[in-house]
Amino acid sequence: MKNEKITEDFVRDHFKNDPLFSAIKLDEQKSSVAKARRCLATASKKLTGKGGSPEFIITIPALPDDIIVVECKADAKFHESADRQYPASYAVDGVLHYSAFLSQEYNVISIAVSGSVLGKLKISTFYQKMGQAEVSDEGSTLLDVFSYISRFKGDEQAQSIESAEITKTAIDLNRELNDYSIVEYERCTLVSAILLALQDGAFKASYKERATSKKFEPTPERLAAFIVSSIKNVLKDAEIDAGRVDSMIGEYEKIKNHSIAKSAQIKKKKASDQLDNYVLRDITERLEKSVLPLITLGDKGYDVLGRFYREFIRYAGTDKKTGLVLTPQHVTELFCDLVGLNTNDVVFDSCCGSGGFLISAMKHMLQLAGSDQKKRRAIKENQLIGIERRTDMFTFACSNMMMSGDGKSHIYQGDSFAQEIIEKVRSLNPTVAFLNPPYDVGEDGQLEFIENALACLQPGGRCAAIVQMSCVTSATAKAVAARERLLASHTLSGVLSMPADLFHPVGVITCIMVFDAHKPQPKGFKTFFGYFKDDGFLKTKHMGRIDKGNWTAIRRHWLELFLNREKDTGLSVLTAVTADDEWCAEAHMETDYSTITQKDFEEVVKSYAMFRLIGAGKMHGTPDDDDG
Repeated sequence: MKNEKITEDFVRDHFKNDPLFSAIKLDEQKSSVAKARRCLATASKKLTGKGGSPEFIITIPALPDDIIVVECKADAKFHESADRQYPASYAVDGVLHYSAFLSQEYNVISIAVSGSVLGKLKISTFYQKMGQAEVSDEGSTLLDVFSYISRFKGDEQAQSIESAEITKTAIDLNRELNDYSIVEYERCTLVSAILLALQDGAFKASYKERATSKKFEPTPERLAAFIVSSIKNVLKDAEIDAGRVDSMIGEYEKIKNHSIAKSAQIKKKKASDQLDNYVLRDITERLEKSVLPLITLGDKGYDVLGRFYREFIRYAGTDKKTGLVLTPQHVTELFCDLVGLNTNDVVFDSCCGSGGFLISAMKHMLQLAGSDQKKRRAIKENQLIGIERRTDMFTFACSNMMMSGDGKSHIYQGDSFAQEIIEKVRSLNPTVAFLNPPYDVGEDGQLEFIENALACLQPGGRCAAIVQMSCVTSATAKAVAARERLLASHTLSGVLSMPADLFHPVGVITCIMVFDAHKPQPKGFKTFFGYFKDDGFLKTKHMGRIDKGNWTAIRRHWLELFLNREKDTGLSVLTAVTADDEWCAEAHMETDYSTITQKDFEEVVKSYAMFRLIGAGKMHGTPDDDDG
């Protein structure tokens, strides 16, 4: 017997199991959104002028002008009529009927699903723009939420929403792990371990069983051991060398020592009652459903672990416990454009942290490689080099790269200044260096990291580094000497002053320096200086800095100015500098007084008053260590 409930269950489960389900509102029969209810107020399929009730109405809070409507029929023979004029009887006719009403105020994706046998369902999808009568045929497959958002607003908007979902998951997990007294620097170890273990089929299929004994009692110790053993299997399958495996497993073994992996009963910080300890199991399930699908969907290049770290640091309000300042993803992607990264480049990061720069470089090169499988394999296996001295960050970099599709990149644990490491890197012929050096080594120390990275590059190589602004303004003898050495061997092609809150909540003022390797700075050469203090991101209470939709246009303009070496009053200037000069736009750019407002004046006066009152050293915190 035909049963429409089977059809509806299929559609409902499809969307509820989507990794972006939390980004949508799935309503049945009646929308929870007033605008949609208004559109359907007279949309009865029986043409009575009463309200219409589609099987499913899907709205996307981030996209208030877009909507998805779904109609179902139990029998596939009632999928579509010859002239589509019977909305009450046929799925296609009905969903297009609703689309006509909804399109008054929405862009509409309408989906008709018919049949009760899951393998033989008929599916038709249509798209109708707001205010237009024309309807386009969009195919016969039920797609994921990401694809529907892409149809509405393009891949960039879809990726932005996906990115927000990762951040939301990080926020929720962060709060929960904090409730169980897991300190910041341990949280990413746990998340990284579980995400890596979930790549093992046996673990994914049976971790819930391992979390419970035959007597239905929690067994967190057994699950923790299963996580670690599964990671070993994943690393073995990926043909990771024994040295790296030992370092990584040594880090992941630490999760066995925490209370969430040792006690059958556990309580939250402010709770009085002990509860059965299924924390590991529940976190694993959440990561499996919400995060793992986002990592494995193509070449989007999400630095997922980096995203979790940034959220953990933001939540804690300081990086002092973790010693980390992770470069935002939009900046790691900008680096690729600044140096003109191509498919033949070999990218080197001498302090790679969680691997953010390497992931963005890999994503960029894979996009350029297209369907050339030989080149794609070469990029993943031979064209990414990372050095990281911290065991925990080295572990996360390796796992991050593996989860992004690369299991054989040349990531090494050690000191990037050690001669053995330098020789190993040089043997791989790097052509591009990206880095965010540790800030606790001082201005001259950061410049020495850049100097060391440049020395490893092939002739004609390019280097981009994000450092403290004081590196380019300090007049100390050591800083000036380091700048002098850099100019004697390399060309400073540009310095970009970055937004003051780029690393929020860590208060550090930074700039990006771009060099051409092994080309001494010609006398009189004019370096490009950009005053790029507004990237279109805004600070929010719960989500940190987020793009309000302007970054794409801003990045395009920045790149046009830099790559074409153009002067733009208030944004950029070209001037010749020596080691004794300040290498920043602020020192050389003409002021556009026409743009200064009373509010700007008041803010400057307030800042100066605070400076005189409490001193410069207390106005901004500085990070303790290196980045990805």
